[in-house]
Amino acid sequence: MSHYEAVMSRLRQHPLRNITLLKMMTAYHDKIDSYLIEQQAHWGVLLLMPAGTFAYDKRTYPEADTVVMMDYCHPEVFQALLALLPMDARYVFKLQKEAYLKELAPYFKLLKVRSIYSYSTAEDQSFIPDADCLVSEDLDERLLPLWTANDYSLEEIRGYFQAGAFSATLFDGELPLSTCIVFRNEESIWEIGAVHTVPAARRKGLAQRVVRTALAHTLQRGYIPRYQVLEDNLASITLAESLGLKLAVKLEHWINYTPEQLLQK
Repeated sequence: MSHYEAVMSRLRQHPLRNITLLKMMTAYHDKIDSYLIEQQAHWGVLLLMPAGTFAYDKRTYPEADTVVMMDYCHPEVFQALLALLPMDARYVFKLQKEAYLKELAPYFKLLKVRSIYSYSTAEDQSFIPDADCLVSEDLDERLLPLWTANDYSLEEIRGYFQAGAFSATLFDGELPLSTCIVFRNEESIWEIGAVHTVPAARRKGLAQRVVRTALAHTLQRGYIPRYQVLEDNLASITLAESLGLKLAVKLEHWINYTPEQLLQK
């Protein structure tokens, strides 16, 4: 088993909890410094990714050097992972467990900048697709303005469709009203993202119909759905919960600042 396969095997023990780590390793493993620590029955994974690798991080954290992600099965492994982190670098820590924050807090001045919720379906949950919703595996140029309005780049979108993504859209004639993309995160987990309804068509339940259709087709294809939303996006959280989706993981982003930077905040 290669180093990459060994790391992925450990992370796949909890695929939804580690979906961000798995997604980044799948897309950018050649740019990530990945470490696997094994101490008898205990193990730990550390991923160090240049902050400019992923377009979202590059836009959101221009001052950061490295994005840090980790998972481990026992606190005893933490010290071995910590030893791999230079104390003077500018990090973004993406932490999916509160315990990881508690372990890091004595060593870094940390400031929380955002939380991202990942929802998924419950076991045996099913959905009925909307008969008026068009599902397509082709990249429809008419939908690009809606998707890019959600901060997805054209390069990202084209990459998703090249890797097998599909869209679900409600139209009024040739005019798109509401849409989303379903794209591969890693192996069997596919994300429902870029959900967007044009302003004139909002508050009519169109986004729920689109997402419900996307969920139905994702499950029909044998994939595990993931629906991601920022903690302050109450409309998207309400949409997820109205469909019966369950919170699978809360990923928190923390930045380490110098004392001088903290005072400026």
